[in-house]
Amino acid sequence: MDKEKLTKKIKKLSRFTFYAMFFYCILNCCDIWPDNVKRHNVDMDINDMPLWKGILSIAAIFFLVVGVVGAFISAMKTMSYLSKGRTPFTKKIANRVRDLGIYFIVMEIACNALVFIGSGKIEPDLFWLAGLVLYAFSVVFRYGAKLQKESDETL
Repeated sequence: MDKEKLTKKIKKLSRFTFYAMFFYCILNCCDIWPDNVKRHNVDMDINDMPLWKGILSIAAIFFLVVGVVGAFISAMKTMSYLSKGRTPFTKKIANRVRDLGIYFIVMEIACNALVFIGSGKIEPDLFWLAGLVLYAFSVVFRYGAKLQKESDETL
């Protein structure tokens, strides 16, 4: 695939992903979900909870919110940047993909901590794996940025 077609494909896919994420955010904010979505139902009674569990729960909720908001903002910025037809091989994009991977891992750990505190079970999802894959991709993007810079300097 030549550079022009690849750039056009990245631009279209990024624009679609940007709007899909925006739509997802609207659905989430309006609490419009299909009935088959898996949700963790954890009941926590703060009156019966030891102090250390309460503190750990508050910390887990904080990190979960930071992870969700950070991942969403990082992904939106990345897709917005790419939808303008710019090259994906920049240090800025590599850092955003790395941050997105870290946010996914933080979300998974925080969610599992909350579920464990509330139910005593650990129910891992695949966010940790997605986070590791994104982190690995960030290294690929960083290498691509280096090659892009060398290519630009050669011309």
